[in-house]
Amino acid sequence: MRRRPTVLTTLAVAAALTLAACGGGEESPGGEASASASASASATAEATPAGTELPAVDGAFGEAPTIEFPGTGAPADLQSEVLQAGDGAEVGADDFVVANYVGQVWDGEVFDSSFERGAPAGFSLNGVIQGWKEGLTGKHVGDRVLLSIPAELGYPEGTPDGSVAPGDTLVFVVDVVDAFAPDVKGQADAAPVEPAPELPVTIEGGLGEEASISVKEGSPEPTEPAATVIATGTGEPVPSAAGSTVLVQFGETLWDNSQQNSTWATSGVTSVTMGTGSIFDMLADVPAGSRVVLQIPGSAAAEGAEEQPSLAAVVDIIDVVPAG
Repeated sequence: MRRRPTVLTTLAVAAALTLAACGGGEESPGGEASASASASASATAEATPAGTELPAVDGAFGEAPTIEFPGTGAPADLQSEVLQAGDGAEVGADDFVVANYVGQVWDGEVFDSSFERGAPAGFSLNGVIQGWKEGLTGKHVGDRVLLSIPAELGYPEGTPDGSVAPGDTLVFVVDVVDAFAPDVKGQADAAPVEPAPELPVTIEGGLGEEASISVKEGSPEPTEPAATVIATGTGEPVPSAAGSTVLVQFGETLWDNSQQNSTWATSGVTSVTMGTGSIFDMLADVPAGSRVVLQIPGSAAAEGAEEQPSLAAVVDIIDVVPAG
């Protein structure tokens, strides 16, 4: 369901804070269905007039669904149907959504499934195909949703691996596990660490508020990565297992304070994949709801690359995405 990912910030690149706009480590559609199977499905779709009937779906919320097609052509327009209604919060047009899903080409094969990967995926509705954004906006946490997405709202040119061909109508069954407003804040009643650790940075913004960070004048640059908890939350500890997903908000600055950035002001809540070798691996075992200061040393320029400056960041751990 993802668009091609884009790097969140230039600072993130410099510090190996390699977050994607719809991060989370989940795979984009493709890689499961063969190009020939997709091409065959596309040829069938082109030869079949548009229909009005939607596929039948078997399975309850939280279970991997099976999709049975009606033997007619795909609907010409976007179709979004709630198969099972939840009682959670309404999904906003710009929300960050956590979901389990299966994606299948109309009358073709499954090309993507978070159920097969064993964990839901997290993504901003501003970083997915238009059919997802339009089809999930206004739904609720706990809903199981059936989407039939025409090519122009999915992948008009197909996917690079050929699993979705140009013109393919896509069908998704989506379980909305959770949703977060893009400006969601951290835990206001997290417990400040006492005595407060001595750090070379100044934090503006209280707990439960947007935060910014600046480096105190004359502070020596870090020589080793460091993560310092300055307030402890009450949520689930961040898992260290590779592939685990954590939701964060953060502000960051170059060590000389010449360039600053904040997810609160730009992308909103962002997903981080643990076990990838990024600085965020240092959040392992820290409870959700905590506020953490990261110090990231710079590095000399490798051949053909630019020098990476030192950074500091303040991170609010918003939540841990449940596994499975």
